[in-house]
Amino acid sequence: MNGSEAVQQVHESRIFTLVARFGWVVTGLLHVIIGALAIAVAFGDRRARPDEVGAFEAIAAAPLGAVLLVAVIVSLVGLGLWMLADAILNGGPMHRWTSGVSSAAQGLVYLALAVPPGILLFGGDLQSGRTSRALSAFLLDSTAGAVVLVLIGVGIAIVGGYFVVKGLRRRFSWELRPMAERRGRAVRALGAVGYVARGIAFLLLAGLIIVEAIEVDPNDVTGLAGALGAVRRGFLGEFWLASIGAGLVIYGVYGFARARFARL
Repeated sequence: MNGSEAVQQVHESRIFTLVARFGWVVTGLLHVIIGALAIAVAFGDRRARPDEVGAFEAIAAAPLGAVLLVAVIVSLVGLGLWMLADAILNGGPMHRWTSGVSSAAQGLVYLALAVPPGILLFGGDLQSGRTSRALSAFLLDSTAGAVVLVLIGVGIAIVGGYFVVKGLRRRFSWELRPMAERRGRAVRALGAVGYVARGIAFLLLAGLIIVEAIEVDPNDVTGLAGALGAVRRGFLGEFWLASIGAGLVIYGVYGFARARFARL
């Protein structure tokens, strides 16, 4: 058995695919929590932090929080490894090289996403805004660093635009296995709204990073929570922020459906 065959055997194993499905449940849960926190901010809750750190802290504060954090870490690592194996096998739509790159990138993101709950599990403290400001200040100390920060913002904007297009054109349908017509319409509708909302959140974050990099003010670069907070301060901000939050919740529900109906 060669390396590719071994990877394929593991990739298709029952346990591995089950863990991957639980990973999508976890990503769905995170988006539901982030969306709910965004809605809370829209209605005036200044303590809520609508980002992945706030979501992980909410999970840790729940009953049996440590057990839940372990389950989250295992699920995210499993999904990340599954996506990397998928990249090696190039199991995406039409087996294009872009599918392999996309799977690899998503796998690395899921593995990175498993780090914060690990820090919480071992008693560490997560300060997303402080970390973002420190990194931004380091980069903005030089012209080259500012350019890097702008390029990061552009990269995030490209991802956000991709999600918006993916939702509007329903290019995620290949992710799902065939299902009953009515159920399929409902799941695809969730995916369409959810992907657009997720894309808008990415575009807002990208815009915040680029603008503040140009203005050379690292204190305002505070991650997703800062970007959503900036929306609230704008015209009809509460309405737009609540709408984005609702969209993220819908994307989270789509994540639950994807865990059940994903094509593996």
